[in-house]
Amino acid sequence: MEKLPSLIWFHNDMSPLGGAQREILTTIPKHKEKWNITFVTLNAPEEIQQYFRDNDIDFITPKKPWINPKGGFNEITAKTGKSQLKEWKNLVNDEENDLQTKIDNTDAVLISASGSLEVLSIIPENIPLHAYLIEMHRGLHDDVLHKKLNGKSIRPFWLTKIMLSYHKKWDMKWHKKLWNRPNTSISSNTPTSARRLAKAHGWNIINNGFLAGDYPSRDEENKSGGVGVLWPAVNTKLWTEEPSLSELEAWEKFERKPNGEYLITVGRASFMKASLDALKIAKSSKLPLVHIGGGDTNQLKKEAIKISAELIVMPRISNYEITALIRNSTALIAIAHGEGFGLTPIEAILVGTPALVVDEAGFTHTITDNENGKRLPWPNNTENIDMWKNAIIQAKNSENRIKWSNNGKKRIGERWIPIYQSEALARAMKNLGVDVKIDQTINILPGLDPA
Repeated sequence: MEKLPSLIWFHNDMSPLGGAQREILTTIPKHKEKWNITFVTLNAPEEIQQYFRDNDIDFITPKKPWINPKGGFNEITAKTGKSQLKEWKNLVNDEENDLQTKIDNTDAVLISASGSLEVLSIIPENIPLHAYLIEMHRGLHDDVLHKKLNGKSIRPFWLTKIMLSYHKKWDMKWHKKLWNRPNTSISSNTPTSARRLAKAHGWNIINNGFLAGDYPSRDEENKSGGVGVLWPAVNTKLWTEEPSLSELEAWEKFERKPNGEYLITVGRASFMKASLDALKIAKSSKLPLVHIGGGDTNQLKKEAIKISAELIVMPRISNYEITALIRNSTALIAIAHGEGFGLTPIEAILVGTPALVVDEAGFTHTITDNENGKRLPWPNNTENIDMWKNAIIQAKNSENRIKWSNNGKKRIGERWIPIYQSEALARAMKNLGVDVKIDQTINILPGLDPA
């Protein structure tokens, strides 16, 4: 059997099981074809550990899971970062897991997520490293997380700025350490995310048409030449054109199944996810809005009553039920402030549901208006809301649904499946001198900016 180079993959916390964590589970089997992987995380729920066992992936995690500190005091004191720093050092000093030996002998290191940068404290600078920083630290470098559902500031912005000044310095410190580290390349998940990350830290952008895996160094020490793009990958086996038997059974038994047509949104109810705007669109279309993802749902319910909109808030439900709800909806409404990529429109496309997205940020890299969905203006006036109403009417047309889905699946197959991410990472590591097998027959297409 061919001996593969070793890769240690660090991700701080797998417990949220959000988009970043789901992407790891989607892509790691394909990465495993090129690497002997050891996955290291401070928190791995049992279902994640079982997934790694089932896929024969070596993993290391503390006996007592690290729990992310919550609350305003944590934000002020950077307690999350400090506690992670302590836990990474504890983990590498635990002789039982042999992590120190693995680090000393590894061929390469991958860090995914900005929240993992404190791990740099235990990684020698001679080891080739790629940092996949999905996006900048939201809330430190923008204000969307410091606004109520209605867009009003939780507190005066000047006060928030003062409160977060120390935390921001902590964040900047570790990003500076990464930027000045030899044998390093850096990527984000879209051109939008790359630009914002670079602006937040005063870095360069790699202007190569956003070709994943092509991250030139800036000096002879192989320090990062700027932020490139490593495109996300989606699970086309989970989001299938035809429902699985398990999904059909779940839908048949689902007691909270909406009656008739409905629109759907996925994500935490918040200002960042523009939940009130989605509610306004549903109200204007005279269709119920199904909300999945929790968040500030009590306030969202109050706003729905205020404008006489029909809102259905789902509790925590299974993946099969989520898939069925999206598949059977009239359309998915994807609307958010500064969305880096926007995974849910891609998932909707895969099951044949029209994706109606706001013409901003990450959505501009995936949806081309009237080709694989609809890209629409913010619903901030009557004229724009009418455009959303018309788009929903178009979404009901069977020809449009077939056309948008087919075009979308073609684009997904060309860019956002695991083989492209795996090959891009291998090429990035090859450029840093790692003896890893690459496949030049795989054609990685430049990113769409805009689509």
